[in-house]
Amino acid sequence: MKILLIRHQKVDMDWEHRCSSEEYDRASELYDGADILPVAYPQETGDYTRIYVSTLKRTMQTAEQMFPAFPPSMITRTRLLDEVPLQAFRHTEKKYPRWIYDMLGRAQWALEKHQKETRTETKKRADQLIDLLEKENENAILITHGFFMSVLISRFRRRKRYEVYRSSTFVIAPLEKVKVTDRQPHCGGCRHNCLLEKAGCLIGQDKARKLGIDFDRTGR
Repeated sequence: MKILLIRHQKVDMDWEHRCSSEEYDRASELYDGADILPVAYPQETGDYTRIYVSTLKRTMQTAEQMFPAFPPSMITRTRLLDEVPLQAFRHTEKKYPRWIYDMLGRAQWALEKHQKETRTETKKRADQLIDLLEKENENAILITHGFFMSVLISRFRRRKRYEVYRSSTFVIAPLEKVKVTDRQPHCGGCRHNCLLEKAGCLIGQDKARKLGIDFDRTGR
């Protein structure tokens, strides 16, 4: 089984730089109903046989624009992929920058206070999704949301069964892809750096390719 995680395309909406708690919550609702910016480069799904999206329209729009040839009947919507909901950290008429609401709201989520979903509930939802994927045992694309995607990646890693391939360690960008595969047998060296010209695991092979090693020449 292999999984491709994709964050949805950027939403076509400009936020106010400073807002009250009521304005922040209203803007969050508008964001959930807004359309995405056009996806510039449609792609093929390769050997991925199903696409899962959240119940929020921006993930479905991303799937339709990014993979226009994929059969709609093979796209499954599930609340298990929904973004972790966020609301103002407290009621206030004072106008704060948006990042204050985002940062303090996520801190409350971590402390399991005041937010609509707790950290424990989010982790449980992510585990339920992985259980579903393991039961179906198919190669699938998951189009989801930035914060939930980071939680989902950590839950995949926790199971020890999977290798997670991510090119960036910073905030997950729109349309960023993260590959999750069953863990490959290790080729025997220390931390995948052994004999890269004869690497026997995917991580070692990826490192070898980045170094320009020709696998055809070495018989790989």
